[in-house]
Amino acid sequence: MEDRGRYFISQPEVGPHPPYSNYPDALLSAMQIARTIGPKGTIYEGDIRITQFHLAPGTHYPAHAHPHPEVYIFVGGEAECEWGDERFTARAGTVTHCPPNLPHAMTVTSDEPLRAYIIGWAPGGDQDVLNSPSTML
Repeated sequence: MEDRGRYFISQPEVGPHPPYSNYPDALLSAMQIARTIGPKGTIYEGDIRITQFHLAPGTHYPAHAHPHPEVYIFVGGEAECEWGDERFTARAGTVTHCPPNLPHAMTVTSDEPLRAYIIGWAPGGDQDVLNSPSTML
């Protein structure tokens, strides 16, 4: 069976996060991503972005925000998270919703990388909102 078709990707490989917004190089070097579906994804789709995301053990991902909504589906590792005024532990099976412009942050507390799928979308089909970068606060 193929590893990729027009409508599927099997086992996408994560790689270094490229330079981005006002994110510090030290943080980007701790991130690994695979843009699976989306405007820059292996499978193009303009209204949704699905990214496989890995964050190295011990990494603090400071508070940041963006104008598009997101859902995180955590599949491995563990992190202490802060979404707005809520604090929680994310681990495999945790699913979060991040409304537009909600500050959110996390610190990986496990000895293994934090692994998640991040799904962002263009609210009302507004692709400019989806393509607007996150900003460290």
